[in-house]
Amino acid sequence: MKKLIFIYLFPLFSFAGNLDQLLNLAEQNKKVEASRYTLEATKEKEYAIKSGYMPNLSLGANQTFNQEKNISTPEKSTTGSAKLAFTIYDGGKREASFEQQQALVKSATFSLASVQNNISLDVIYYYYNYLSTLANKESTLKKMEQLEAERNRLEKFLSVGAITADELQKIVSSIEQTKVDLLTLDNTLNNISNTLEYLTGEQVSVEKGSTIIYKENTNNEENKRLDILALEESVQSNKSEIKMAKSPNLPTIALQNTYSKHDFDYPVATENLKEQNSVQLSMQWKIFDFASTSSNAQAAYLNYLSKNSELSYAKYKAKASFKNAQNSYKTSLAKIEAAKAKLQASEMTYELVKKKFQQGIVNNVSYLDALSDKFNSNSQLQTALNEVEYQKAVLLYEMGENIKGAIQ
Repeated sequence: MKKLIFIYLFPLFSFAGNLDQLLNLAEQNKKVEASRYTLEATKEKEYAIKSGYMPNLSLGANQTFNQEKNISTPEKSTTGSAKLAFTIYDGGKREASFEQQQALVKSATFSLASVQNNISLDVIYYYYNYLSTLANKESTLKKMEQLEAERNRLEKFLSVGAITADELQKIVSSIEQTKVDLLTLDNTLNNISNTLEYLTGEQVSVEKGSTIIYKENTNNEENKRLDILALEESVQSNKSEIKMAKSPNLPTIALQNTYSKHDFDYPVATENLKEQNSVQLSMQWKIFDFASTSSNAQAAYLNYLSKNSELSYAKYKAKASFKNAQNSYKTSLAKIEAAKAKLQASEMTYELVKKKFQQGIVNNVSYLDALSDKFNSNSQLQTALNEVEYQKAVLLYEMGENIKGAIQ
């Protein structure tokens, strides 16, 4: 029966993995997939714009029937044509459009990397949060073992009248509260697992043993966050849009070659009329458009200024975030030393109070406080160690580094 229960419970997790394996799964996240599609679409559009530098060929045909037939109007005529056209100059619009799309491709590339880094950071947060909660649960289970052992001891004392019932009841009350704590921790673990499931696309269980490699860098001037790089390229695309908006102020020069063949049903048609080839060089120059072009150019310029201001704000914000991340990392390192010292002190205190409690020198309130402090200190140390790992990931993110590549 126990085996059946085991088999029933554990298929809930179809994948068990360490942090690196979870991040590999997160590469298939739907948000990442959407960014990939956006990048591919942007590349396709770049190719389409690039094709504008090449001549285009078009074919045409028509057939005409006339009710009245005379010497100048055939009853039926058929025409086929082939046209080869090439824009020699369009005021720089084509070049500006291509520059804009190149910038958008770069922006989409950085955006994809930024989304991947964001998802990685989320997975890392929940991974170490899971481990911290698990460490808390393990400490609470050990605390429960100590409480159960103490209850058994006090029950024996109560049976011979060595203690009062209220002393035993306080231990029982702590046991019941610890059961509630364990249930709360289990719920937290389940919630984290559910979050990891939608981030990775798989039902997962977490394995210990992953660390993050980080080399401290106090100067972030040479490093830029990936979302900042994406925004910079987006601003460049807006700059090219200004050139596009101004292009109608300049002439458009085009070359066109048309070959046509006609088939008429009246005898006066000659061979020269049946087959014809023409070459045309044309120029168009818009002289006046009621300030439409200048207004479009001004709108494009204002849009560029807006995006550039957003970029400046994002850079200041990123710089502040990097400094905050450095401070948080230093604080998390200090927490480890403090937690180690507290754990050592709480263990010594617990052993001392435990002996005094068993000798009847101190009451059970002091004992329960010392017991809780000991196991809380142990879980706090594990939480501090996990927090350092997460803060490393935050620093890598702020520096624009590939977080996934730093997992060991």
